[in-house]
Amino acid sequence: MENPEKPAGGQADDLHSMPCVLKLPFESLSTAPISLDQVPAARYRFIDAKPFANGRYLRVVETDILPKNRYAAISYVWKGVPPLNPTANPPPTMTIKSAFNADPISLPALRTACRAALQLECPLVWLDGLCIKQGDEDDKAWQIQRMFSIYEHCHVCLILPGGLSRLVALEEETNWVSRAWTLQEAIAPPRCKVLFSWTHGTCYLESLFYLYVEQVEGDESGAGMTELMSLLAASSRATYLVTKSEDDPTQEKKQKLEMNLIVGDKRPGDRVQRNALIGALDLKGNEGMASAIWRAAMMCVAYRPVDMILSIMGMFGVSLDAREFGHDDRLKAALALMREILARGGRAEWLGVIPSLPPGKVFSTAPNILELGEGVEAHLGDEDSMENGLLWWLQGAPTGFVDEDGYVNVTAPVASVIVSASGGSENTTGKGAHSIRDHGHQQWDIIDVQGGSSLPPYAVHLGEKKNYLNGSYPTWSDPENNLFMLVGQDSNGGLRVAGYAVGTAQVLSSSGWSTNETIRVKIRSVY
Repeated sequence: MENPEKPAGGQADDLHSMPCVLKLPFESLSTAPISLDQVPAARYRFIDAKPFANGRYLRVVETDILPKNRYAAISYVWKGVPPLNPTANPPPTMTIKSAFNADPISLPALRTACRAALQLECPLVWLDGLCIKQGDEDDKAWQIQRMFSIYEHCHVCLILPGGLSRLVALEEETNWVSRAWTLQEAIAPPRCKVLFSWTHGTCYLESLFYLYVEQVEGDESGAGMTELMSLLAASSRATYLVTKSEDDPTQEKKQKLEMNLIVGDKRPGDRVQRNALIGALDLKGNEGMASAIWRAAMMCVAYRPVDMILSIMGMFGVSLDAREFGHDDRLKAALALMREILARGGRAEWLGVIPSLPPGKVFSTAPNILELGEGVEAHLGDEDSMENGLLWWLQGAPTGFVDEDGYVNVTAPVASVIVSASGGSENTTGKGAHSIRDHGHQQWDIIDVQGGSSLPPYAVHLGEKKNYLNGSYPTWSDPENNLFMLVGQDSNGGLRVAGYAVGTAQVLSSSGWSTNETIRVKIRSVY
């Protein structure tokens, strides 16, 4: 049987045919920032894992052709956890020229990553800090356009959630899940393994599922790795280390572990991202993946706001030129991505991904998160930020296009609505077949204009909410499983999103709906 851990094809011949563009003795790496200024732009570059793992030298090679399935790509955060005790014998580190806002790279941590890569039979390692010319905007743009492909075609992605300052333990909290680029780095690869500090050897952990932890060979300080999907699932459940009792080897003893490495307790938004990431991985390549990606991306933060969009475009098959956007051009990049998605026949699956969030003032078809940036957790509704919130994807989201004026035009069932005369403060749909409920628990009645033209405000049917069915969470029956977009008139006579509502399937059978009507909704001001 073929070994699933082993990349296809020969290794040595491929590696030795790649030109070496940088070679530095290991002991010199801490003396001055590493520079790639002399290296040509627009090339794929990789670290030769074996000499670095052995502490001999740093060797970087380059190639014009991506060596698919032959390398391990590293996912980490540039600003990670601090050293445990920086004043007492700190580990040797190296820095990268022009890698601003990045932590120094711990040589022991990177050696561990290279050992793990070799253990998984990958002779090459891709690390953005060393494989992208950080001071060259043309090389950055070239690499960003190919970033999805780089992670998609690796043999394995090695995730270091705490960054490259050191390996962190399972109980330590990190911000890996909240960073923009890590979303793509988790979804694009064929498999992901998480590296962490570990001294219990190769073993199984007991949770909702069993987690297989593999010891990284030859690592003196102790390191383990496990599958990302298993770790995500365990982060929402009690997890135990099961060992033999020292007093009676026939008996087992259980030690409860705190699984904070991916999702902790400090940021409620991390749970939303964790749930969305599980959904995207479970639905990878199928309907529903896109809405999960949008939901996770809306919660992500980035040093450069535009990276919120550039980091996900590849997952939609879109390649925007990063040079066309400034560091703060998140809205402009989002509009460009949405236009491309709809032009390719995709669906507007960003609509209503976090229904409790108010629409943006400028960008009304997306949550105000796009305009707020960081600190969005405070704007989440209670039902969204709780442990089991937002465990659904949207089936049948509308299609459409973005016109020359920058308006989103979607095709979906539309009906005129009016605020319910009953007041509508209950947490139910009230009239059931004739009303919907927004996230302020206000009820809206569907009205029949009796042959005339429908007038705003409108309810636009976006689709049906479907539960994630990956086994990580219990399933439930939600009678209000249809999602609607409330659209009102702005001061200039145009239409803009006012919020979102839910209702039963019966609502769609009431009179007043115009099926497959195109509605033009304001998405932006002038760029």
